[in-house]
Amino acid sequence: MAVRIFHCADLHLDSPFSLVSPSKAEQRRIELRSAFTSALMIAKQQQTQLFFISGDLFDSEYVTRDTAELLVSELGAFPACRFFISPGNHDPYNEVSPYRTVPFPENVHIFGPTKEKVSIPELGVNVYGVGFGSPSYMSSPVVGYGTLEPDKINILVCHGDTSSPLSKYGPVTKNEIALSGFDYIALGHIHAPSGVLREGNTYYAYPGCLEGRSFDEPGYHGALLGTLDKGVADLKFCRFSKRRYETSAVDISGAATKQQAIDIIRSKARPYGNDTILRLHVTGTVPEPYIIRASEIGKGYEYPCKIELIDRTVPDIDFTSLEKDTTLKGVFYGRMLERISKADPASEEYETLLGALKYGIAALYDRDISDTEADYDDD
Repeated sequence: MAVRIFHCADLHLDSPFSLVSPSKAEQRRIELRSAFTSALMIAKQQQTQLFFISGDLFDSEYVTRDTAELLVSELGAFPACRFFISPGNHDPYNEVSPYRTVPFPENVHIFGPTKEKVSIPELGVNVYGVGFGSPSYMSSPVVGYGTLEPDKINILVCHGDTSSPLSKYGPVTKNEIALSGFDYIALGHIHAPSGVLREGNTYYAYPGCLEGRSFDEPGYHGALLGTLDKGVADLKFCRFSKRRYETSAVDISGAATKQQAIDIIRSKARPYGNDTILRLHVTGTVPEPYIIRASEIGKGYEYPCKIELIDRTVPDIDFTSLEKDTTLKGVFYGRMLERISKADPASEEYETLLGALKYGIAALYDRDISDTEADYDDD
């Protein structure tokens, strides 16, 4: 008989969001918690029987007791469902882990560093798993469980890395998956959703993180839910992320004025919608060294909730003449060019110097460079 499951991973509750302001960081942490409570609500509506969390539920170094207690309360309020948690590299099962310091309800099973099996006879299911005991796990979490019962639905819950056999985060190979004998392997660690994959007779998947936290985690995020049976994995992706991060580029070459350039950027930004945090790399040759601010693009529900502009445009200036110029413009250009030539093109210093050159030239050409904040929020 098929069993109804919910599979998520990499929630990173109480992530610090250290690159944004404290108020924005708290807003994003609230959104992470909200995404998880929404996931639990959908799981209840779908009458989920088994709920898998494949690691990195917490960012342990930062997790608050309030968050842990809220989680425990939410899980305990769904007693009809069995929860299985496999700690990962960011929330290892160690002496200071919330998994040891906070009492979880009886319907929650947390896998420790020793591989184990939990039998659920009434469902005809065996759930196997192992958790990280430290920030690294050098062996494969997929092998070493002994002989599986062929008449049961055998499921493995673990945090592991299929991207490299040398990974220190639970290296897993496709051959190990194919030979494992499991009906489904609920993986965590890779933050991009993989879709349901198959090696041999074993289905497996990374659901991805529940909510993207940076431009390194683009697109919409969520979890997998549906049914499992012998030889069948009918699982669908369900979105839970409140926002998405996206990066794109826009070429404003040909814009004769600053306003025309803004119009081009607007046409590129609008389709992303108000649930998007958008980073735009602005490229091209412009007729004069004007500065475009993110706040000039637009604000409201027809625009992304946040826009960041990375200005990589090149002003159409006669730099040959500027090199010979003995005025302040020429002196500034010559000295900046000398510093840029000594900097590593791959370094942050190089990017900073290029920006300083552009802003300096713009100022010397009497262009407005005030209020140059690169992004804004729709609050």
